Amino acid sequence: MRKARIKSETGLYHVCIRGVNRQDIFFDDYDKSQFLNYLKKYSKKYNVLIHSYSLLNNHVHLEIEDKNDCLSIFMQCLCSIYARYFNFKYDRVGHLFQERFASQIIKTNEQFLTVLRYILQNSYKAGISTSFDYKWSSYSAYRKQNPLVITVTALGNFADSSQLYRFLNTKNYDECIDISLTRAAREKFYIEKIKRLLKSKTPYFEAGISKEKLLQKLKILKNNSIPVSVISRITGLSRYIVSLA
Repeated sequence: MRKARIKSETGLYHVCIRGVNRQDIFFDDYDKSQFLNYLKKYSKKYNVLIHSYSLLNNHVHLEIEDKNDCLSIFMQCLCSIYARYFNFKYDRVGHLFQERFASQIIKTNEQFLTVLRYILQNSYKAGISTSFDYKWSSYSAYRKQNPLVITVTALGNFADSSQLYRFLNTKNYDECIDISLTRAAREKFYIEKIKRLLKSKTPYFEAGISKEKLLQKLKILKNNSIPVSVISRITGLSRYIVSLA
C-alpha cells in the first residue's frame, strides 16, 4: 500500500520530478520553455506559488507554496500535460516521469532559504552550468521581473537583493532531495563539453601536438570548471600533465 504523503503545515514544499529510469525529459530549450508555460498555467489554476525552480535535462526542482492543499492534483496535471506534449513531439509512448514526484516539507524560514539556495545552485553543482546564473532556473528573478516567481518571501529576509545574492552565491554543503546525475550521464556531459571547447569531433588531442599548444588547450578545459581527474580520464593524459596547465 502506498504511503500517504506528509502534508506541510506551512504549505511549503521542495518538490522534485525526474524522468523514468533517469532518462532526459528535456531535449531542447523549447521543451524547457513549454514546461514553464505549463507550470505558469497550473500554478495559477491551483493557487500554487512558485518561489524557485531549476530545470535540468532529466529532472526538475521546485520550491512551492500550496495555498489550497492541491499539491497532488497540481503535480498530476503538470506532469500529465507535459508528458502528453513530449510524447507527441518525439513520437514516443509510455511513462515519462517516475511513478511519484518526490516532496520534502519545509517547516522553518531557515529551511526555506536552504532549499532556495540548493535549487538555484543545483545546475552548477551538477556540472550543467559554469555559474549559478543558469538560464533555466529562477536565479535572475530577483534582479529582473519574472511573473512566474514569487520573490517577496525570500527578499523579506535581506536588506536588498544584493544581500540575497551574496547568500545564494555562498559555497555550502546543503543537502536536500538528492537526484544528481548518474555517473554515465555526467561522463557523457563532460565528453560533449570537452569536444565543444576543443572544437573537435573527439575529446582527444591530435598526435604530434606541441607541448605549448597542449597546455593552452588544457588550461581552457580547466578554466571551464572541468576537474583535473575528469580531463585525465577522458583524454587519456596523466594527471601530472593536466596539472601543469
